[in-house]
Amino acid sequence: MNWDDIITDAAATDTGMRRSNNQDSHSVVRASTAEVWRQRGHLYMVADGMGAHAVGELASKMACDNIPHNYTKTKTTTPSEAITKAYREVGTLIHSRATANRDFQGMGTTCSTLLLLPQGALIAHVGDSRVYRIRNGRIDQLSFDHSLVWELVRRNHLSSEHANVAVPKNVITRSLGPDPNVEVDIEGPLAVEPNDVYLLCSDGLSGPVTDPELGVFAANFHPKDACRYLVSLANLRGGHDNVTVLVLRVGPWVEPDTADDLSTTPAHTETPNGKKRGNWKSTLAKMFKGRTPAVELVADHPYRSAECPITLEVIDRFSELTRKIQAHAIEQAWSLDWTQFAQHRRQEGEARAAGNLRGALRSLGEMIALLGVAARFHRKGGSAASSAS
Repeated sequence: MNWDDIITDAAATDTGMRRSNNQDSHSVVRASTAEVWRQRGHLYMVADGMGAHAVGELASKMACDNIPHNYTKTKTTTPSEAITKAYREVGTLIHSRATANRDFQGMGTTCSTLLLLPQGALIAHVGDSRVYRIRNGRIDQLSFDHSLVWELVRRNHLSSEHANVAVPKNVITRSLGPDPNVEVDIEGPLAVEPNDVYLLCSDGLSGPVTDPELGVFAANFHPKDACRYLVSLANLRGGHDNVTVLVLRVGPWVEPDTADDLSTTPAHTETPNGKKRGNWKSTLAKMFKGRTPAVELVADHPYRSAECPITLEVIDRFSELTRKIQAHAIEQAWSLDWTQFAQHRRQEGEARAAGNLRGALRSLGEMIALLGVAARFHRKGGSAASSAS
């Protein structure tokens, strides 16, 4: 990657439907200069704290505040060494805080970091918050869940199907805080391609929302819209935990419906400051042209993969979900702009009839977002909002 490559990103976080406080944190630190970029790249991070009361919230905040700072200030080591050092320093800091105060016992946090560097994508990871990549209609989980379920499967003690039924999914085997010498998983550097989409999230999202669903929204919509849709979807399916998602796309976002128009624009236009820039196709073509990575790239070995195309089955599933929750919302008198909702429902039908599956999914995403906001408002008002699947 290059210093001037376009990256489109967005993030969203929510307490969910059942929690009173948010123990998730996230951080985005873009390199401020070309020199910082060459040394440390751009950093994206999600952390999910654990511990009673506000202890987990403090732990995740300490990770997202201190790891980027410690990583950036370390000048003499490689990025993988620097991020590992930063993780361990903050893990020791959290451990010290926990041992010094009885009220802080059990304090810890997961932490998953994506570094976009000149030589590719590097991942540092502890816990069960996840890093995904969506490429060419496929979503790959690039991080390993440090959970009892995944560890038992890896050691061949249980099958994946048996473990998911017999073992609690919320038992974490590795986190920052309990062990000051925590082992940090490093993946990469992995090759980065134009239009790659990366998604980082806490288990409050990856629990209720399947990998193909994460992929279909992240791949087909602007990161800001994808985040809105996914957070609301998690809440409508129960929102049992805090929900945090961070989505970034390598390259400019171009609405598919306007791509043909953009491809006919002049090869170069001027930005407000007078600099020349190419159209979206020329920009993408130049992004990785003739690049030689500074270090040898690591072969891709995703821990889990799934196809994530937009299909009629996907459209039908979300259409049924929104109709089910719509009926419940009417029964419970949720506060909702029903005129706007009806407009999106009509647009869904028109897009479906025209064979425009992406248009239908966008309308469904907007309905999910409207219902998600209304469900949260209704819940805060003291009435229980039911979950749906």
